[in-house]
Amino acid sequence: MKITDLHPKLQQLYKPGMECGVIKKTNIYYVIPPPPPVELPENFSYKLVGDALGILGKLPSFNEMDNLDKLINFLFVRREAVQSSRIEGTWSTIDEVLTPHSLNPNETPDTASVRGYAHALEGIYNEAWKKKEEVFSEKLILGLHKEIMQNDSRYQGIPGRIRHPGEAGSIVQIGGLNRPENSLYNPTPPEFVQDSLLKVLKWFSNRELAEKGDAGAGLTLPVRMAVGHSHFEAVHPFPDGNGRVGRALWPLQMISAGYMPLYLSGYVELQKTKYSEALEKAQKKLEYGKIIDFIADAIISSATEMEVTKKILLQLPGRWAERGSFRKNSAAQKALILILKYPIINMQELQNHLGCSTQAAANAIHQLENAHILKERTGNQRNRIFAAEEVIALLARDHGSDAELALEKAKRILNA
Repeated sequence: MKITDLHPKLQQLYKPGMECGVIKKTNIYYVIPPPPPVELPENFSYKLVGDALGILGKLPSFNEMDNLDKLINFLFVRREAVQSSRIEGTWSTIDEVLTPHSLNPNETPDTASVRGYAHALEGIYNEAWKKKEEVFSEKLILGLHKEIMQNDSRYQGIPGRIRHPGEAGSIVQIGGLNRPENSLYNPTPPEFVQDSLLKVLKWFSNRELAEKGDAGAGLTLPVRMAVGHSHFEAVHPFPDGNGRVGRALWPLQMISAGYMPLYLSGYVELQKTKYSEALEKAQKKLEYGKIIDFIADAIISSATEMEVTKKILLQLPGRWAERGSFRKNSAAQKALILILKYPIINMQELQNHLGCSTQAAANAIHQLENAHILKERTGNQRNRIFAAEEVIALLARDHGSDAELALEKAKRILNA
């Protein structure tokens, strides 16, 4: 990182009492960022931000979500966990994450980590709705990091502990292929991490700032999501896992502002270069226009993605009913909605969820398999596991890719 690439405010050698600056360690400069701005940044697209706000306003509020909204959210939070983790090199698949732990007790550390990501988000949603902006605390950040990283076998630090001087991973550079002199950005030195993080969280939890923005007289939600994200990532409070924690804050910001959450990591993954360039501009130059426009685009695209996927997912039980001609109120008919939420299932799980007899569950599995709705995956005679391949295909596809094409590929698997 070249010091001349930084905003003039950031080029100053830091001294106690200064808002921001750089500190030099072994000929490498590290940035102590300023707190996020409370005044509206310049040079972003008001139209894009307005369009994003319009889309958010059409969604049900978090407390108005009906059972179908909750079902879609259950699936999408797991898709988010897969996509956000994949950006950072933690690989699992949506079907692995949707497989009940009882059916895969020996799951990989990556899958356990991704599953923890989804559980971490879901576990804080109600608190975010009740506390609004006050949910953003050091306790929240540390808890999210612990849940996300405690099963990641590659993580060398202590999950839920910020960087401290002298500890492994306490000095961080971003980019440069492990050559500090070629890094793109050098986040906050470890001795300043906690203070810098608390300044960012004070901004996140500023209810007056949020209410002013939501009234249209300041930093609106997309602007806050963009600015807050760039400053959280600039602090980089942990040795690893910062991107995942930072992206987890977006749905929490939406909920605290009153909206049903959207999930943006699929768009970030698709536009990773554009995202990185926008983030770098915000962190090094304190210019937020590109990252604000990026987040607004991400909201718009992710809302479209959710609506397309939701529409087809909710059509599937009807399509399946036509394939099978199931008897009314039979276990097979009742299973058509159930397997949207639990697309990886065995006979015992089906029986438990439906509260039916063993024979009824066995008959239902047999009928669903014959109708090419479920596909047996193990090839075993015992301990058989079945998959609703169309559900998996819809959720596994890349952001914005053709949903019907994904269904066609799944049908080929079902009919094989």
